[in-house]
Amino acid sequence: MKRLIVGLLALALGLVAHHALAQRQFLTIGTASVVGIYYPVGGATSQIINQADIGLRATVEATGGSAFNARALAAGELDLALAQSDVVYQAYEGEAGFEGEAVTQLRTVMGLHAEPLHLVCDRDAGVSSVRDIVGKRVNIGNPGSGIRFTVEQALEVLDISLDDFEAQSLTAPEGVDFLRDGRVDCFFYTIGIGGAALLDISTSQDVVFVPMDDPEFEPLVEELPYFAFTEVPAGTYRGQDEPVTLFGVKALFVTTTDLDEEVVYNITRTILDNLEDFTQIHPALNFLTEEDFLSGLGAPLHPGAERAYQEAGLL
Repeated sequence: MKRLIVGLLALALGLVAHHALAQRQFLTIGTASVVGIYYPVGGATSQIINQADIGLRATVEATGGSAFNARALAAGELDLALAQSDVVYQAYEGEAGFEGEAVTQLRTVMGLHAEPLHLVCDRDAGVSSVRDIVGKRVNIGNPGSGIRFTVEQALEVLDISLDDFEAQSLTAPEGVDFLRDGRVDCFFYTIGIGGAALLDISTSQDVVFVPMDDPEFEPLVEELPYFAFTEVPAGTYRGQDEPVTLFGVKALFVTTTDLDEEVVYNITRTILDNLEDFTQIHPALNFLTEEDFLSGLGAPLHPGAERAYQEAGLL
């Protein structure tokens, strides 16, 4: 009889656990390369979601980056994603690489950290300004990546053609490896300040971080709401003894109108309620404030996120 009771109890507990699992909604968060900032930020965000009692289970997927994520969201292959604000704007408006295929169902959950465009060069290449890349071997990012979008806009205002230098279309991690191996002179990388890949290359190789403060960039930053100038504090990277002014975008946490309002509300509310833990995920988020969640958005707020911000007194 005792064995029977124990067996029935185990069966009952198993059924309860199975029911709880069945009631939990599974979500996939698209990020980018595993060596960038999106992947650890996405992973820690999923951990915060999973630890909360809101009936959700989030997993992280490494992807090709911002433009890939926008298209994957549109296709229903991802539920949530991190993406650059400029790519989100272009996808929503159907501009640039999204001409004729606007992702009008894109919605913002929250704004995150600044992601300036870094230009990193081997010191021996003699590059001290963006114009000096003419004639050099430079990685401009793989087609469809957020890096590539930003680089193309920057080069256009400087009237620099891809024919003016030896352009490589590598992924961001490949660009770092190519510089390390001496196969390129420079690489562009859109990444949060203090990104691991840049910390590593500055430690292992003598590189320079080239300012992105050409006067021609000022109208571009003023005209496009998703761009802003950012100062990298002196000493952020080894050998970077002076502050460096860069311009660029910011990271956004996005979804589509297909994701239920209550789900997005619960996710947003959970992050707001755990803001201190959230800002310790990565150095790029250390100075994130509640106000940053609502600035530089490339697409309208999702109704669920909007409700959470209203309740928190931020809207």
